[in-house]
Amino acid sequence: MLKRIRPLLSKMPALAGIITILAALGIGTYIRGNLTDAWELLHIPSSKPLFMDTVFITYAIDCVFAGQDPYIVGSFDPWGRLFNYPPIWLDLRYLGVNSHSTNLIGTTLALMTAITCTFLFRARTWLSALIIFLAITSRSVLFALERGNTDELIFFLLVFGFFLIDQQRPALKSPLITLLIAILTVLKVYPVVVSVIFIGRRNGVIKTLLAVTASVVALLLTSGHRLPTLLSATPQDSAMAFGAYPFFLAITGRSSLVSTLTFLNHPRAASIGALIIGVLSIVAGYVYKDRVDRFLPKLDFDHVRGQLAISGLAIFCSAFVAGASYNYRLIFLLGMLAFLVEDMSSRMSRRSLWTAIFFLALMDRRFSLHFYQQVIDGLLFIVSSAWLGTSLAHQVIGNAHPHFGQQEVLEPK
Repeated sequence: MLKRIRPLLSKMPALAGIITILAALGIGTYIRGNLTDAWELLHIPSSKPLFMDTVFITYAIDCVFAGQDPYIVGSFDPWGRLFNYPPIWLDLRYLGVNSHSTNLIGTTLALMTAITCTFLFRARTWLSALIIFLAITSRSVLFALERGNTDELIFFLLVFGFFLIDQQRPALKSPLITLLIAILTVLKVYPVVVSVIFIGRRNGVIKTLLAVTASVVALLLTSGHRLPTLLSATPQDSAMAFGAYPFFLAITGRSSLVSTLTFLNHPRAASIGALIIGVLSIVAGYVYKDRVDRFLPKLDFDHVRGQLAISGLAIFCSAFVAGASYNYRLIFLLGMLAFLVEDMSSRMSRRSLWTAIFFLALMDRRFSLHFYQQVIDGLLFIVSSAWLGTSLAHQVIGNAHPHFGQQEVLEPK
């Protein structure tokens, strides 16, 4: 009987988080009279109409129905925004989607996120239960739910895609993962970086290059001449975003000496600076690998939650380098937190506990351009780059030299 109940009990913290969100929104709606103001009670910026990012798609479809190009004009969008999602999203019009579908789609995305979190997390200790609850009720997750952002769908497909592929025959796993990454890349460009999980496999570098190539080809075939627009039209936000842009903006605003440097006027200065910091972090992590292993748990390339952790870290690091990524993209760190929770439960690892606490602080950060807050974001980017980069480097070397790092065992004479 206990064996049957235990799996259900392990899901209770995730369910408690979901119920808490629903209860808070219900009470807020009763007090304020509408759902928009209820979100404000939770300190989540809200809008009318609701699901601002779902509106982005559904109203762009209305624009297409009217014979206009949403990439050029924002006449149908309530905020006048130009469309910058891949064109495949506009094909939803063939399924009957339009602006009247906004609330249904936004609610469906929220339901997908709830299902994904309940499925992904398993609590076996009180500490892990608390981490799961705080992760699900964090500002980043709430922000994604309020916006109705398509990252929720990407996260849903990534999690269930990996778990379903894990049940297939070994010969099918790599082709199916490549297909999954290509599909996600067609939906949103950044999932192409998930290809790094192939590094942990035999001939990993070749498989990674094949996955990247397949994804880029699929993106070119589906987006075509729209691709430059997709890569350049994302607005930069400093208050509700993480990444190189708010990080360096906070630093230059703090120091008048730094702000006078000429190269900072380059439009990609922040991304270039973050890339340099990331590379240096990887090198430092590789050189001081023993110290990294002392403070961070080893990433698992062989199991699903480990692969989701690697994918989440890759998305986080690449999104940071990209410049300014809205905080809802931090939901991909939920995969990494699920891995840390499993590590805590199986090994009682304090390393995993402290790592989880620091990343929870990032996910629950306030929406503001605060110097000390941006410094913490930058430090976690450095840690993530060193953690992920060192793990990938050792996987490459380990696959090329199977006995790398193993001590020689002498036969007794």
